[in-house]
Amino acid sequence: MDTVTSYLFDFLISVMFFLPFYNKLSDIESLKLEIATFKLLPASLHSVAAYVLLAIEFILFILFGTGMLDFWREILAIGVLICFSFLTWRKKKLTGMNTCACYGTLNFFNRFPIYRNIVLIFIIIINIFFVRNAGDIYSMVNSLLSVMTVSFFIEILQTIRK
Repeated sequence: MDTVTSYLFDFLISVMFFLPFYNKLSDIESLKLEIATFKLLPASLHSVAAYVLLAIEFILFILFGTGMLDFWREILAIGVLICFSFLTWRKKKLTGMNTCACYGTLNFFNRFPIYRNIVLIFIIIINIFFVRNAGDIYSMVNSLLSVMTVSFFIEILQTIRK
């Protein structure tokens, strides 16, 4: 039972990192503009920050999708989500904007980014207590493909809804 629960949590978390990765990748210029709104970096570093952010989200998608680096992936994910939450809070203080473009056109996930991140952090903390061993290469690939399929399905539903 613990393995199934851990797998489901890993799957959910992996989807939650793949969706923003995919949406940001498909509109990299908007990502650079979003980074500029945080007013932390000079304009010359916005492109670098965009690619670093994409790499981090992609790595977390891979780690949770495959079950690799148990415990360390949770620490990285929690650190990233805390950082994102702090930056979003700071942006709200500077601009008054309470939303983000983290998930592209998936407005449901963009409405309350700090609350969303807090919920994800709690799911990740709970997930730390479950043991899941990384499977063989075939199960890892199947897991990643399943995560991408669900993510694309969510994207299609959002498109249909509009």
